[in-house]
Amino acid sequence: MTGSWHSVRLAGAFALSAVLLAQTVHAQTAEPAPAQTAPGSTSPGATSPGATGTAASSYVLGANDEIAVTVFGQEAMSSKTRIRADGTITAPYLGVVQAAGKTTAQLGTELSQAYVRGGYLSKPSINVEITAYSSKTATVLGAVPNSGLYPIDRPYTVSAMVARAGGPRIDGANAVILTPAGGQPQRISLADLSGGASRMVQPGDTLFVPTAETIYVYGEVNKGGAFPVQPGMTFRQALALAGGPTLAGSVKRIEVRRGGQKLDKPDLDMPVQPEDVLVIKEKWF
Repeated sequence: MTGSWHSVRLAGAFALSAVLLAQTVHAQTAEPAPAQTAPGSTSPGATSPGATGTAASSYVLGANDEIAVTVFGQEAMSSKTRIRADGTITAPYLGVVQAAGKTTAQLGTELSQAYVRGGYLSKPSINVEITAYSSKTATVLGAVPNSGLYPIDRPYTVSAMVARAGGPRIDGANAVILTPAGGQPQRISLADLSGGASRMVQPGDTLFVPTAETIYVYGEVNKGGAFPVQPGMTFRQALALAGGPTLAGSVKRIEVRRGGQKLDKPDLDMPVQPEDVLVIKEKWF
C-alpha cells in the first residue's frame, strides 16, 4: 500500500507540473493585451482636465505649438512634436495628422479613433499635452518689470496681461497703449476695469506701458522732485507725495506754472496736468 500511495503522489506531481508548464508557454506566446483606459480617464482619447489644466483644455492648437502625445501602455506610439506651419503633425503608424484648429481633447479623440480604425489598438487611452505655446502670443513692452512675448494660453484681459508682465513700474503710467495686429493704437486706462482694461487680448496685440507723465513739486516741501501723475490727481495729492509742506511752508501761498505761464489764483484742489510745476512758498510771519 505504501508503494502504491507513493506512485499516486508522483503521478499527481507530474500532472501539476505539466499544467503549469502549459500555462507558462501560453502566456509567453499569446498576443499582448490591448491598451486599456488609464485610471481617471473619462473616455478613450479624451484629455484629462487634471493633465493639462482648465486653461489648456479650451486652447485651440496652432502652428509652432509643441505638444506631447502619450499613448498609455504603448511607449513606441508616444511622441513629442511641434505642429508644422501647415498645421499638421506626424503620428507613429498614422502618418500626417491635422492638429491645428483643434483642442488637445479633440486631437486626442481623433488619434484614438484613427488607431482603432487602423487596427493598431482596440481601446487606446491618449493624452495630448501642450508643452510650449507659440502660435498665439501678445507682446508687452515699456515700463513693466518683465517685458517680452507672452503666450495667450488662456483668456486674458488687457489689465491681466499687463499684470502678468509685473504691472507698471513705479515710473510707469497707469495706462497702456494697445496696438492690435494691423490696427490703430488705442490708449487705455488700467483703472477703467469696466471698460478698456477689461478688453480681451488677441493674438498679435502689442501692449505698451509708457513712462508716467510727471508733475514737479518744489519750494518749502519735505521731499521735492518729480512725481507720476495719476488719473484725477489734484495738487493737494501731489503735495502729499512730496511729503507735505515744511514748518516754514504755507499751503495758502502756492504758485503753479503750466506751459511756462503762471496760473491765476491756483488752488490745491485743482486737477493737475502733466508737466505742471507746483511751488510751495514760505509763510508770512
